Amino acid sequence: MALDILTTTGGDGMKARRVVYGTLWVFLLITCATVACTSESLAPQRPFSTESMLMDAALFPSGWRNRSIIPTADSHGAVEHISRDMEGLGTVVHEIYRYERVRSAQREYHRQLDVWYPDARYYGAWEEKPELARQLDFADEAYVACASYHAPQVNGGKLCGMLARYGEFVVRFSAEIAPSAAPALDAAALAELLAKLDDRWEAAMTSAIPPP
Repeated sequence: MALDILTTTGGDGMKARRVVYGTLWVFLLITCATVACTSESLAPQRPFSTESMLMDAALFPSGWRNRSIIPTADSHGAVEHISRDMEGLGTVVHEIYRYERVRSAQREYHRQLDVWYPDARYYGAWEEKPELARQLDFADEAYVACASYHAPQVNGGKLCGMLARYGEFVVRFSAEIAPSAAPALDAAALAELLAKLDDRWEAAMTSAIPPP
């Protein structure tokens, strides 16, 4: 039928060709839009709550207690954004941002990577800690760095910051570490804690959260 239309002579043939080409153009636009939407598809429904992924006292050495879960000060465009800090010796804060799409989480991870670590208002130069980042082997992307702290709660304390992405979740974690100042965390305790958090993500995203 399209061939019959294209072979029509005169003004009617020109109009027919325009109709056919216009139809093909619309079809191509719809196809491109469909492909774009597929690549930006919604993240899957998860069988766990975002709150259940926050740290808790069971992951820490003795002497630490849970504080309340609260929304983060800024959503950073996330559909869910929660935070918890711990009551103990030193500063420990855990934040999780859940996005509707993995692509959105990827963009936010890289944005925060560019913004969070260069900030030197309260810290010295950040020093990357690949040995700590290796504890996050299930994460899609992860970065850990530490810096001297202008107002440590513990003598000789440093602040370490972890940024990671698990699918549509962007996770921030900061902890003050100090050698030989228990119950404050030292580097070894922080490495163990990061590994436990990573194990929790792996278990949750593949099956169920493991017991503490």
